[in-house]
Amino acid sequence: MCGRYSYSGNPHQVTSRLGMAAEVSTPRYNVGPGQVAALIRSVEGKAPAMDALEWGLLPFWASTSAHASRSINARSETAAEKPTFRAPFRYRRCLILADGFFEWQRLGRVSQAWRFLLEDESVFGFAGLWDYWHGPDGGLVETFSILTTEANPLVRPLHHRMPVILDPQHWEPWLDSRFHDVTALRQWLIPLASEKMKHYPVGDWVHTLEVDDDRCIAPLPLPPEQGQLF
Repeated sequence: MCGRYSYSGNPHQVTSRLGMAAEVSTPRYNVGPGQVAALIRSVEGKAPAMDALEWGLLPFWASTSAHASRSINARSETAAEKPTFRAPFRYRRCLILADGFFEWQRLGRVSQAWRFLLEDESVFGFAGLWDYWHGPDGGLVETFSILTTEANPLVRPLHHRMPVILDPQHWEPWLDSRFHDVTALRQWLIPLASEKMKHYPVGDWVHTLEVDDDRCIAPLPLPPEQGQLF
């Protein structure tokens, strides 16, 4: 799964490929569930545009906006069939902007956080789904979920799942709400090759959602015995 990630605030590497203007925002070092985060989506066939939605998908048919009704992750293998994700998978897909994500390693009674990022440290797009929900007062709530897949060999020692980092060649059709070929869409939701990624341990700051500064992504020295696990 993916429960925390970071984003530099500069989407140029993604928006330039999509022919969009880059909208630079405040860097996010510790994005967590329930928070508003940057993404790119196409609404009703319009050109892709940047937006900011709340992390934790609330399906349009939900009877309540309670936290228990929300999903921060969706399994790519089954999302097209699940009631919560079936419509978003076909009509409301998005790219969640990120430059790294965190997973935790259990070390006895403590947990060591690791940051995973691309080898060149560039911004990328998680494959995501979004949805809308109208409250009893008529208010609109828009939310998103990150699609996951089986972990690659780099991530697997920490978790059996990882977020889908979508190949840039698939960004445009993924964002096209008029494209409904479920078979093709599923074929794109695969683990990124380990050779294209790197990772390093970070400090305890990332454990706390209230901390959202560069301390969360500062590398710690890599102990030799931990290095053997990867």
